[in-house]
Order: sequence, then structure tokens, then C-alpha cells
Amino acid sequence: MMKKTDIFNDESLQNDIQDLAAIEQAIIRKKCPLPDLNAELEKIVGTEEAASADTGHRAVLRTLFSAVVGAAAMLAIVFVWQWTQNNLGKASEGVVAMNASHDGGMATIQTAEGEMITLTLADGTEVKLNSNSKLTYPHQFKGKERMIQLEGEAFFKVKHDAHRPFVVEAGGVLTKDLGTSFNISAYIGSDCKVTLVEGKVEVMQKNNDAHAPIVLAPGQQYSLLLHQTNLEKVKTVDTEETTAWADGVLYFHDQTLEYIVHGIADYYQVKALFKNQRAKLLHLDFSMDKTESLEETVGLLNEFGIAKVSAKGGYIVVE
Repeated sequence: MMKKTDIFNDESLQNDIQDLAAIEQAIIRKKCPLPDLNAELEKIVGTEEAASADTGHRAVLRTLFSAVVGAAAMLAIVFVWQWTQNNLGKASEGVVAMNASHDGGMATIQTAEGEMITLTLADGTEVKLNSNSKLTYPHQFKGKERMIQLEGEAFFKVKHDAHRPFVVEAGGVLTKDLGTSFNISAYIGSDCKVTLVEGKVEVMQKNNDAHAPIVLAPGQQYSLLLHQTNLEKVKTVDTEETTAWADGVLYFHDQTLEYIVHGIADYYQVKALFKNQRAKLLHLDFSMDKTESLEETVGLLNEFGIAKVSAKGGYIVVE
């Protein structure tokens, strides 16, 4: 007779469960009630055990039940996906978009505007995915490298394996983990930036052997400039500022008011308008919780007393 514990020894089912866990995290962030799939699975398992106890056809039931559980797992994924569409709106507004084909055992996680999720990959690596970002990764890492693809921004705490390096492909750059935590920002249309927080990483341009790999030290940021062909830059940065988003904070250290307001405008998807040209050059430190409204953030800026800031008709106006 198949036992409840036998179900979770199946690798393909483990992959499905991993997908469901990622979806569950995203739905919880939306503060929507989640259907209790565990309870439904318990009902199925209990029914199977009772049936197998009452009949002598245990081998047949075991075979049938394996097929049923596999089908149930796939139906659960379809059900939760459909449920998210009904509860969270159209797909482009959802938090997680699963790769429907799962070709080669790959999955895709995509965040919407203003959303951030945390997931743990099969090797134990923790990834925080920023808003408007997409991560493609295998259910199980096989081969000599652990390769994933990123569009957007993510912070990685890599589970180091000297025999199987962790490689992130993003914005035309390959970043190889040498035992570390790091941030990558590679939004479409923007420069690719790799910031090392601790440990060591090696970065190199994809499909460009003319440029040797560069090894970063903690606190350094590598940039591949989008509008200047093959131009690479390395500089020292404030890693707290670069990675603050992973803690749900926008943080600016010793930046001009112009830079800060444009950064805030980008986050709230509005535009910045400066009528006070002197104020835009003033330097300050500023931080805000990403859960705050635009009006609350404008209020924080006004507390500095250096300019009158307001939110009007899709603009942040500085007077």
C-alpha cells in the first residue's frame, strides 16, 4: 500500500511542489486567501488508503494512484494559476508567471510593478527578485555549472559549490560566483550593473573573448555601459544603497535632490518636474519604505525644508 510519505519521494512531483511554493509566496504578498491544497491532497491520500484496505487490488491501486497524484499535482498548478488570474487581475498584473512548457525542466518567475518575492533554488541559493523582473532557472541543477537567466534586478545569496560554479546571465554579462552574495541590475534598456556585497565574483561579457574576466572585491560595482559599445567600468559604491530594495527600502546616500526625485518618480511611475533649479543640486541622504504612498513620500521630502515638493497630475513637482 502506498503511504503518504511515498508521494514526496517522486522527483517530478517535488518540482511541481516547488512551483506551487513560489506561487504561494507571491499570493501571500498580495494578501489574498490561498486555497488549501494540502487539505485536498490529504483527502485524496486518505481515500486511497481506505480503498486499498478494503480491496485486494493494492498493486493496481498503487499504479492508478501514482497517475492520479501526478495528474492532481499538475491540475493544482493549473488551478492555482487560474485562481491567481481571477483574484489578481490580468496576467501582466500578476506576481508570478509560470513557464507553461517547462521545457528542459525550466521554470520562470516574473514580478509585477511594485512587487518583490524571495525564493530558494534547488541548490539552496536564496534569490530576492525585484519588481518588473524575470528569473529563469532549472528545477534541478545538472552538469558542471548552475546557470540561470535574469532580466531586471535580483539579490543573490549563493550556496557555494567549488565543483559547480553558479553563473547568472544578465544584460550581456556572465557573473560567476566564487563564494558570495551580490546584486545584479539588468533591466532592458539600461546598463548592466553587478555589485558585490561579500565574497568574490568574476564577471565577463557574454560572447566577447576580447575582454578578460574581471574579479570584483566587496564594495565594488561592475558596469557594462549600454550606449557605449563594450565599455566596462568598475568603481567603489555604497552597497547598502544598492541593495536596500531587497529590504523593502529605497535608500539614497549623498545624492542630489534631482537624482533622488527622479528615482522616486521611477518607482511610483510618475514624472519629475523641477521649477527650482537651485534645489536640484543640493546633496542629502534620504530613505523611504516602499510601502509608503506617493503623498507620504512627498511629505518626507518636505521635512527637509529645502524646497516645496508636491504630487500633481502624474508629476512630482519641486518648486
